[in-house]
Amino acid sequence: MRRIAGLALIAALVAVVVPDVARYRAERRVGWATNAFRALLDRAGDPETARNILEVGALALSSTGALPGDPRPWMVVGSSFLVTGQPERALEFYREAFATGERSEIDLNLGRAYGLLRRADSESAAYVRAGWVSPEILATLPEAARAKAQAEIERLAIRLSEGKLDAPPPLPAEERR
Repeated sequence: MRRIAGLALIAALVAVVVPDVARYRAERRVGWATNAFRALLDRAGDPETARNILEVGALALSSTGALPGDPRPWMVVGSSFLVTGQPERALEFYREAFATGERSEIDLNLGRAYGLLRRADSESAAYVRAGWVSPEILATLPEAARAKAQAEIERLAIRLSEGKLDAPPPLPAEERR
């Protein structure tokens, strides 16, 4: 009887620990992919580096099953497509990241992808939304885009203080659900 109780305890511990092991492995994989992506960015124009960046994105993507609700793997793979000149594919993955919850980094990268697609209205809307959520993120934008977004945010802030703003700045039209 004691042996059965001991085996039951071991089985219960294994049942509790095994899911965490998969999550920790996925966490390490995403961390490694993120660091590798950053290291490769300086050489993004080289064809070999572009292939490596996409491989790093695929590695991050392989972690999504073990990290439900975590936008990081989706962001890394989206960014791998963005920096290799594939903004349509990047948008697909940024939308998956967005489905986990809104974050200013996602809005910002949506704007970057729309910029590469020359969709200025969507680009601007995404930057304004990103800056509304987290003003300091605008520092990563080129001066012209930053100034335009800041001016719109200031205009909206005045409307908010006057009680004339019913909702936060909208997402780009393509992202509204």
